[in-house]
Amino acid sequence: MIDLHIHSKYSDGSNSIDEIIEIAKDKKIPAIALTDHDTTYGVAEIMEKAGKENIQVIPAVEISSISNGHLIHILGYNIDIKNTQLQDLLSKIGRHFNESFLEHYSWLQKNNLVDFDVNKIIKYADFKQSLALSDIMKAMIEDGEPYSLRDWPEFFDKKVKKYPGHRFIDDFPVHSSEAVEVIRQAGGTAVFAHPARIGIADMGEMELLLPHGLGGVEVYYPYHGDKLIEKYEIFADAHGLIKTGGTDWHGIELTTWNSQMGDYGVTSLENLTPSLN
Repeated sequence: MIDLHIHSKYSDGSNSIDEIIEIAKDKKIPAIALTDHDTTYGVAEIMEKAGKENIQVIPAVEISSISNGHLIHILGYNIDIKNTQLQDLLSKIGRHFNESFLEHYSWLQKNNLVDFDVNKIIKYADFKQSLALSDIMKAMIEDGEPYSLRDWPEFFDKKVKKYPGHRFIDDFPVHSSEAVEVIRQAGGTAVFAHPARIGIADMGEMELLLPHGLGGVEVYYPYHGDKLIEKYEIFADAHGLIKTGGTDWHGIELTTWNSQMGDYGVTSLENLTPSLN
């Protein structure tokens, strides 16, 4: 199975690039896409290293965006990671993530939900484009705190999730249409990620992006049962869109749904687009 939705330590995953390649080798996955959130920092590295193992890597990214109050992720495949418009957009998103993170964390400290030094989190994540909430626990573990990454879901629910602010969505600087258009400008194919995760708004939001150049739908995904798969296949076929899939892998500790890398995806790249072959 070709897994087209994988995250690494460069965003909110737990695996290094080397570890992702090792998993792909062990599971005999012939092709993968590193789709880190709002960064392409790991793409060149994984393409170089995986190529030596005869594993094809599609240069990709998963861009966060907002439309009608929904947080929508747009996958970009076969992108030019050096494209100026793309990198400008990712920088803008990264700044927003960092500002939002610091506001969020400051509130947690003021309300005695956490007492870990924020500077240690910033230092831990200095190799990344932007901070992720899970970096709180990753930094604590590195500093010797008695946690493991398997504690993250409970830690998030009991502490991090209590933050009442909504600035992240209300002030988010990128609309979904802009994400789609920039991916196209970077030579890529824009794919609507895991549409079922926004509930009944899925079809309407996808339709809104068609005039902007939406090129595909992530059909094959852990949360999509047979009825949803059929629904999205019909939509994709009706609009001439490619059908992609992937595990949304975040590492064994942080992938909280019951799937392993390579369990979801596509069996071939033939039916996507020529640029993905």
